[in-house]
Amino acid sequence: MKNWPIIVILAIAFILRIVGLQSYPAGFTPDEASFGYDAYSILKTGKDQWGNSLPLTFKSFGDNKLPLYTYLTIPSVFVFGLSEFAVRLPNAMLSSLAILVTYLLVKELFGSKKYAYLASFLLAVSPWHVFMSRGAFEANLTTFLLPLGILFFYKGLKNQKYLYLSALVFGLNLFSYHSARLITPLIVGFLVFISLKNFVSLKKYVFSGVVFGIFCAFALTNILSGGASRVSTAGIFNATEGANSISQSRYDAILGGINPQLAIIFGNKFNYFSDTFIKNYISYFSPQFLFSEGAREGTYGMVPGIGLMYIFEIVFLFGFILFLGKKNKNRNIWLLVFWILVSAIPASMAKGPGHAANRVAIMMPAIQIASAMGGVYLYEKLRPKYRSVAGGMCFCLFAISFIFFLEKYLITQPMRGAKAMIYGTKQVVEFVSATAKKGKYDNIYISKKMSEPHIYFAFYNQMNPRVIQNDSKNWNFVEQGFSWVDQMGRYKLNGYTFKSIDGKNEVGSPGFNLFVGPREDFSENIQPLKVIKYPNGEDAYLIVESQRP
Repeated sequence: MKNWPIIVILAIAFILRIVGLQSYPAGFTPDEASFGYDAYSILKTGKDQWGNSLPLTFKSFGDNKLPLYTYLTIPSVFVFGLSEFAVRLPNAMLSSLAILVTYLLVKELFGSKKYAYLASFLLAVSPWHVFMSRGAFEANLTTFLLPLGILFFYKGLKNQKYLYLSALVFGLNLFSYHSARLITPLIVGFLVFISLKNFVSLKKYVFSGVVFGIFCAFALTNILSGGASRVSTAGIFNATEGANSISQSRYDAILGGINPQLAIIFGNKFNYFSDTFIKNYISYFSPQFLFSEGAREGTYGMVPGIGLMYIFEIVFLFGFILFLGKKNKNRNIWLLVFWILVSAIPASMAKGPGHAANRVAIMMPAIQIASAMGGVYLYEKLRPKYRSVAGGMCFCLFAISFIFFLEKYLITQPMRGAKAMIYGTKQVVEFVSATAKKGKYDNIYISKKMSEPHIYFAFYNQMNPRVIQNDSKNWNFVEQGFSWVDQMGRYKLNGYTFKSIDGKNEVGSPGFNLFVGPREDFSENIQPLKVIKYPNGEDAYLIVESQRP
């Protein structure tokens, strides 16, 4: 078989993304549970958990999720039932196919199997891509859809029917993740710009443009109707801390002797936001983010302290930079450069601790393709007698790095990252639900510190969607001025009450009640009915009976 290398690479990619999918990463986030339950609800009733029929935006917890991942999950839930595996499977499958798409795209752009094999391999074993592929993380859908849309675009220059497919794929990408809504039109515009001379007759391409335009119109309508609320609340332009920074800058300028009227030059919104954006943007191309520290949060299955790329790829990317200075290079190289440079823009506009690998996942597989091209370029620059030595060294470095990556993911992530992934909710629901069936408690109180805990009870109990659709009518959190469901004082679902728990006082109050919450909700000398622990042995949640029946 001539193409046996890509078959081997695809097999490796599939194994890394599918095996143990329900257990790694350890934990199951409320977003994952919400994607799965909405898919289950639509499958059963044609409506989401809020009673909306086939929506283009899922209200979820108030964050208005984009719809593509939920709809992709419906077939999986239909076949495998409502489970962690079923919810994570669509991403794992499409992520595996992204490796094949990368191979085909590189061949189409540069006509080189060397580039194609190495790029697809680097993506297949990429810590970044593996992290993002093993959960119900909608941010990773674009690592399949964007390169597929580009592949169909280039094929469409030769065969018009592929342009229709390209427009369709690009359009779907607008409904995959918020970052894709900004980057996709930029990529499409750049593709059209660098390919203008190939458009012999514009009439042939009008229909494809109309198709993509319709998707853009739906996306814009969705944004204007509130679909961008998650972006607006997470953006630096909504950062309340910015006001303090601006005021401090003006105050410092005045103390330094500058006229108060002129001090506004040194302390204003434009200075604050531009400075924040530039710092964020640069950080996403830093060696710390890409090669040593990685993501700063343990969400999205990430392991802080491990680079998103292998350390030897620094040399490969340096080789890519050298390749850019080469004369008579393929002009499609500038698509990669543009893709990489714009990919960090959405993440740079978001507030938070920074180094959010999910928000800049759209950089893949462009950065792996660039790495592969740089590696091949440096290899071919070596004298033939040194190539085998260099290749052996690279393989040894990769083998060592890969082993350490697996150790971090399989051992360190459960030990250190399970809390960030909200581990323990399944065990809580199973125990509480079994206990509740006995009917001996007056009330069952669940701490809101479990992070949108109602969705876990709906998910793991496979609760009748009509029950949550009915109860959610009373969750008027928006009218109360809140952005999220669990910001309400208390709310109920199917007999469970979700609220802040003061276990130190409430446990001793009259009534025979059951309380569920983290250790800090209760006194140190409490005698719990059940303790749910994290994989590292620390207490995750306590299940406590009231002390006075």
